[in-house]
Amino acid sequence: MQKRIFFLLAILLAGSSKYAIALSSLHGSVFSPNVLAPPAVLSPSLRCLAVQGNGSVLLSWVLPDTTGTQNSFNSYIIYSAAAQGGPYAKVDSIFNYGTSSYINAGVNAKLASIYYYVQTRYINGITVTSAPTDTLHTIFLSVANPANGTAILKWNALSTPLPPSSEGIYHIYRQYAGGKWILLDSTKLLNYTDTITICHSDISYKIEISDLSGCTSVSNVAGGTFIDIIAPSLVILDSVSVNATGQAQLGWGQDPAKDTKGYVLYKLIGAVWTAIDTVHGAAGTSYTVPGSTAGAGSETYGVSAFDSCGNISPLGPIQHSLFVKYTRDICAMSVTLTWNTFIHMPKVLGGYSILMTVNGGTQTLAGTTIAGDTSFTVSNLTPLSVYCFIVVANNGTATIQAQSNQICYTATIPKQPLFNYLRVATVQGLNSIRLNAYVDIGASVHRYNFYRSASATGPFVFVGSVNAPAPAQISVTDNAVNTSVSSYYYNMYVVDSCGEERSVSNTDMTMLLKVTGNDATTTNTLVWNDYENWLGGVKSYNIYRAIDGVWQNGPINNVPFTNAGSNSYSDNVSAFYASTGKFEYYVQALEGGTDPYGFADTSNSNIATALQNADFYIPNAFTPQGKNPLFKPSGSFVDVNDYLFAVFDRWGERVFETSDKNGGWDGTIHGNRAEMGVYVYFITYKTSHGEYVDRKGPVTLLR
Repeated sequence: MQKRIFFLLAILLAGSSKYAIALSSLHGSVFSPNVLAPPAVLSPSLRCLAVQGNGSVLLSWVLPDTTGTQNSFNSYIIYSAAAQGGPYAKVDSIFNYGTSSYINAGVNAKLASIYYYVQTRYINGITVTSAPTDTLHTIFLSVANPANGTAILKWNALSTPLPPSSEGIYHIYRQYAGGKWILLDSTKLLNYTDTITICHSDISYKIEISDLSGCTSVSNVAGGTFIDIIAPSLVILDSVSVNATGQAQLGWGQDPAKDTKGYVLYKLIGAVWTAIDTVHGAAGTSYTVPGSTAGAGSETYGVSAFDSCGNISPLGPIQHSLFVKYTRDICAMSVTLTWNTFIHMPKVLGGYSILMTVNGGTQTLAGTTIAGDTSFTVSNLTPLSVYCFIVVANNGTATIQAQSNQICYTATIPKQPLFNYLRVATVQGLNSIRLNAYVDIGASVHRYNFYRSASATGPFVFVGSVNAPAPAQISVTDNAVNTSVSSYYYNMYVVDSCGEERSVSNTDMTMLLKVTGNDATTTNTLVWNDYENWLGGVKSYNIYRAIDGVWQNGPINNVPFTNAGSNSYSDNVSAFYASTGKFEYYVQALEGGTDPYGFADTSNSNIATALQNADFYIPNAFTPQGKNPLFKPSGSFVDVNDYLFAVFDRWGERVFETSDKNGGWDGTIHGNRAEMGVYVYFITYKTSHGEYVDRKGPVTLLR
C-alpha cells in the first residue's frame, strides 16, 4: 500500500518541468520515487541607494543567479520602511528580470533615512518568493553650524557592516552657492568637520560611497549659511638667518588654510612687539628685514597669518637670530665661538654646523655640535691668518637651516717687537764676552734670551736672559767662553707674554785674533776674522798693542775693511829690542755709519800675545883703556827683572856681578886694576817665553 502512494505522488509531480522524479528499484521490480527539493530562489543584491535632488531614491542592485528558475521569474518586489525594524511596505513590483535599478519617487529622502530591501518572486505551479537580504538605508547627512567658523557633518552608514563589495570610503563633496561640486575630503568615519575658508557663503555638502559593481550611493544635500570666523593657524618661524650684510632673513612655512592672504611680521623692540611689515600672498614665506642689525647682535621676530576675512592668527612661536661671538686664547693659538640657542626649530633642532674660511679661501666644515652645545673651539691657528666663521642651526633632517652672522678673527699673538737688534758682541777678557742689544719696549715681552754657538748653523746654547720690563738697551755677559781659541756666534730671542720665543735677532760673530812672532824679521803677524752682522757694516779695524804689559795710547794702526772674511797685519817690532819681547794685541772693529738705529758700535777681539826670542852678543876680549873699555853682553828682548851677569878669575873668585842689563866690567877688582889674563863670565836671563837661559864662557882682559 505504501509503495502505491509513492508511485501516485510521483505521477502528480511529473508534469512540472521544475522537478524531477527519481525512481529506484525496491525489492527488485518495484520502483520507489525520490522527490527533489525545489531550486533556491535568490533575491537581487542591493548595492546602492542614491538620494536624488528632489528627495527620490535611486536603488541599484545586482541581478540574482537564476540558474534553473529563469523561465518561471515573476517579478522583483521592493519594500521600504522608516526604521530598520519596519513595518516594511511594498513600494512596487518590477516584472522585467533584466532591470537592475529603480527610482522610488516622492519619498522625500531629504528629510530622513529610508530602509530598503528587494525580493524575487517565481511562479511555476506554485509561487515562491526569495528571502529578503541586503537591507540598506539611504545615507542621511546632517550639517550643523556651531557659529564658530566650522561646519559639522554627520551621516549614517549604508549598512552595518557595509556590503563586501563597498569601497569602504565616504567621499565628502562641497558646493559653494552657484558653484561646482568639489571633492573636499575622504574618510572611513561617519563624521567630518569642515573649516570655513571664505568670509560668508551658502555652502552645501553631500556624501558618496562607491560599490565595486559600478554604482554609487549618494546622501541627501545638506548645508547652510556659514561665516569664517576662524583665524589661520599659528605660523612657525622656522628660520632666522643673517645675510652677508648683517640683515636678518626670515623664513616660515606656508599656512595651510586655503583662504590665507598673507602674513604680518613682528619684531621685538625693547619689550614691545612691533609690526614691521606685511607680506601679501599665502606663498610668500621669506623676508629680509631692512635696517636689521642682526650682524651686531641677536634679534627676535615673530609671524602671524591673516585670511580674506581679516582674521589674524596669534603670534606664532618666536625666534631669535643666531649671533656668534668669540673669545681668544692667544697663548694657545685658539678661538672659542659661542652663540645663543636656536629655539622652536621645526622637527627638533638637530645641532649646529660651524663653517670656516681661512684668508678668504674655500668655506669648509670646521666641526659640529649637538643641539645643547652652543660653543666650539678652533685650535692650532696659524698666526696672522684671518679666520671667518658662520654657525648654522640644522633641524633633525637637515631640511631647514638658519645661519648666524659671520664673524672674523685674525689669529693674533702677543704684540711682537717691531725690532730686535743684537747691537754688538765684544770680548772683555779670556773668559768673558759682553752682549749688547737694542729692544722694542712697546712689545708684549716676558724676557729676552741670549744664545751662543761655535757655528753659524748651531746648535745654539742658552747664555743668559734679561727679564722684562727692561730698558731699550740691555746687556748680558757670557763667562763660559775661551776667547783665545774660538770666535762665537750670538743671537737673541724675544720671549713673549705667552712664554713663546717668537722673534729672533740678527746673529753677531765675535773676532778671534791669532798673533805669531817672527824672530828672523823681528815682526809679529796678526790674523783675525771679520766681525759679522752689523746693520751698519764694518768700516775698519783699529789695532792696539802692549809692550811688556803696557798698552800704548791709541791704536798703532787702522786697517780698512775689505770684506774678505779674513784679515792680516804685520807689525815690525825691531825698535823695541830693549823690551822683553812680549807683545800683546787686540783688534777693534768699527761699525759703519749706515746703522738704521743710529748706533756706531765697536767690538773688540781677544788679546793675543807674540813673543820675540832674546838675542845676545858676548865679546871674547876687551881692553879697559882701549876702544872697548867695558866687558858686557849686548842683547835684545831680555827680561831685565831676572838678569844676572858675573865675572870670575882663574881661581873661581867672583870679581864682578850686576843685574843691570846695561852694566859691564871695567877690568877692576875692588877698585884696583885687574891683571891681564883670561877670565870666565856667567850670564843668567829669562826669555820672553819665560824660560831661563844660562850662558858662560872665557873673556880675555888686555892692556
